[in-house]
Amino acid sequence: MEKRFLGGYQESWFPSVERNRPLVRAYNTIDPLDIEGKYKILRDLLGEVHEKTIIEPPFYCDNGQNIFLGDNFYANYNLTILDGDRVTIGKNVVIGPNVTISADAHPVHWKSRTDGDGFPITTAPVTIEDNVWIGAGCIILMGVTIGAGAVIGAGSIVTKDIPPNCIAFGSPCKKMREITDEDIVSWDDLQK
Repeated sequence: MEKRFLGGYQESWFPSVERNRPLVRAYNTIDPLDIEGKYKILRDLLGEVHEKTIIEPPFYCDNGQNIFLGDNFYANYNLTILDGDRVTIGKNVVIGPNVTISADAHPVHWKSRTDGDGFPITTAPVTIEDNVWIGAGCIILMGVTIGAGAVIGAGSIVTKDIPPNCIAFGSPCKKMREITDEDIVSWDDLQK
């Protein structure tokens, strides 16, 4: 974990706020049918984004440049990403509504939080690998990796790494079982 001091409107932090906030506001207020305009804003805001990216507004992030999205990414309403550190999300990832991903936190002891100017934070990267589904209302904390193909149940708080190809849920989130071929459902079966 890296210790950094962010907050207030310190000189070191202000350039990202100055760049980020107008882009976030523009994204959240753009005509929802202006797909090309939404993609252009995301290209300016995020570290990496692909054309098959859909993020339903409202969407919030601290910096934006630390967020790297893989191809075919979908996030439902009210995604918040606190990207004080790198947030890497793989391809074919689906995120439900009201999800928070936080790559930073504040010190536990109050004296550490009030020492000096601004608000000291610790940071650690978050990685969500390919083909992951994050259920509604999840919170993913700093330093976590969610393995490829995992499903995180709604309302979970992810505090530790989750292995690939499993269903995990709870607070704290933990692996409940492997995902197997018995879980495969065809689109035709779903239409019945």
